[in-house]
Formats: sequence, C-alpha cells, structure tokens
Amino acid sequence: MKSLLRFIYHQTLNNQEKWYPILAVYYLTYHCNFRCPYCSDGNGNPYYTIGQSHPKLKDAIQIVKNIKKYCDYLVITGGEPLLYPEVDEFLHQTFSLGFKEIIFTTNGYNLNQRLYSISQTVHTLVVSLDTLDPIKADKWFGDKKGSFDKILDNIQLAKNIQDKKFKVHISSVVTPKNIEDLYDVYQFAKKNNFVFAACPELKGVKANELLYNNLEYKDFYNFLIKEKKKGNPVYGSIKYLEYMRELKTFRCHPFTMLTVSPDGRIFYPCLEIGYKVGNILEEENLHKLRIKGISEFGPQPNCKDQCHSACALGFSVALEFPSSVLSEIYLVTKRELFRNL
Repeated sequence: MKSLLRFIYHQTLNNQEKWYPILAVYYLTYHCNFRCPYCSDGNGNPYYTIGQSHPKLKDAIQIVKNIKKYCDYLVITGGEPLLYPEVDEFLHQTFSLGFKEIIFTTNGYNLNQRLYSISQTVHTLVVSLDTLDPIKADKWFGDKKGSFDKILDNIQLAKNIQDKKFKVHISSVVTPKNIEDLYDVYQFAKKNNFVFAACPELKGVKANELLYNNLEYKDFYNFLIKEKKKGNPVYGSIKYLEYMRELKTFRCHPFTMLTVSPDGRIFYPCLEIGYKVGNILEEENLHKLRIKGISEFGPQPNCKDQCHSACALGFSVALEFPSSVLSEIYLVTKRELFRNL
C-alpha cells in the first residue's frame, strides 16, 4: 500500500521539499574483478577506477537501516558486490530489516561461493550476460580465460539450488558489437525460465551514438516486443520497450529513486548527474537533503541528454503511461498462470 501511495504521490504532487523514493540503489562496493568495456558511472568513469575502500560492516548496515526508513525496495549493486569481504553477514542483516524486495546484481563469477546466503536473503538475483560466445565474453571480462564457463556453471547452480527465495534475471547491455549475440542470450534465458532484461550501452548519461538509428538495434527490440506480447519473460512493459527501441526523450522522475555510494553519500538528483548532497550516515532525513540539494545545486533539471537505464525509464513510463502498468500486470499474470498449468 505504501508503494502505491508513493506512486500516486509522484504522479500528482512531487513536492520539491519532500523526498519519497520508491526504490533505493546501494553501491555496496566499487571494486570489481572484471573490466567490461561499457562499464562506467554517469561521468564515464569505470567503477573499478574509482578506488573507494569497502565500507565497514557496521556502516554498511547502518546505511541500509537508514534507507529502510524511507524505502521498501532495495537494489544492492557495484562494482561487484560479491567482492565485499563480509557480504554474507551483510545480506543476512539486511534481509532481517524486512525489505519487501532485495535485488542483488552480480557478474556471477563468485556466485558459487555465496549462493546459500543469497538463496536465503535475496528476492531477485540479476546476473550480467552479454554474449554466449566464450572467447568474446572472456575478452570483455578482461582476458580472463575460463570465466564465461564458470559463470554459466554458476547460473545453473543458482537455478537448481533448493529452497531459494530468489528468481533469476539475466541482464544484458546492448552495444554495437553484441546485438546479434543477444538473440542467443535471450533464448538461454527463456529456456531456463529466467526473466531477460536489456538496456543500451551508455556513454556517460547518453546511449552510445552508434545505437541511434541503428536498424539491428531496432530489430532486436522489435523481437523483444513480439516475445513480450506472446507472454514470454521479457523485462519491462511494451511501452518501455518501445521507448528503449527508439531511444526517445522522456520526462525523468529522479526522486522516485535514492542512490547511495558505498560510504553513504547521497547522489542528487540522481547517480548520472551525481552531485553529492550529504551522507545518510550523518543526515538520514531525506527531505532535508532534497532542500539542501535545491539550495546548493538548483531544482531538478530538465535533462536533454537522457539516460535510458532500466530504473529511470521504467519509472518514467509507469508514471507517464499508467495503463502500461496494467498491461504489464496482465502479461505477467498470464505467463505465471500458464507456467503453473
């Protein structure tokens, strides 16, 4: 009910002196064992180059406790969050806080080492997979031979583990160099009854310019739209997929989200613009932080460069086209009913 009320709030009011996020994204660590060529924050910096140390466990737990006061939906990401030294204890304590959904993103390389903890504490496990070509994959990871095979084995372990709480999503980044590969990745996800999600490669805050007016790119999203209409497990509403296909300008609603760095700094108004407005360990009142952000950096800008990320576009489409939410509920319900027959 609280999330529904917040959805209505963002659609109708959005008081500039209040900050009511629906979803929080916590970057548990910026450390990463891979060197994927598309990896970057909103300023074009690969996360592994940022160099921030891991937060202490007590600080990481306090950060998510403070997040929970405002938000019931949490994404834990990185970097590579499985590199956090105390990730098992962090997950168990975070789960005990009672989030309605915990989403955990990973490259999957160390998944086998932490799978039991994840199975008991995570509701959605998101594994990155951009090709089924092992040579290309290992090269993209940073010339790490054998990494792709290990990740694929780990995904199967995740699928088969007993008494798990999570569902698996396969997340792909669409670049000019892997579009044809993604049809096979999608079929792999579909065969295993995983949800498949695809987002364009971002250069800073904008999609790679080689994807604009790219017929192969549009054909791939047309394919996903057809699969979605058949009731297959493709992430996002049809309207969302159409916006991704055309890379359309959209009205952003950044305060539907809260993005937090490993050490607790709050990004204002969003990760991509990236002003640091305060630290949630020192000031947990988000309303005060939004007022401070307006005072120091100005109100929410009307961005011309659009970041077609899943969160930003997903909330925009849901708020601007509420009927798309009903359509999505119908398709998901239909898929679940047929799966259980």
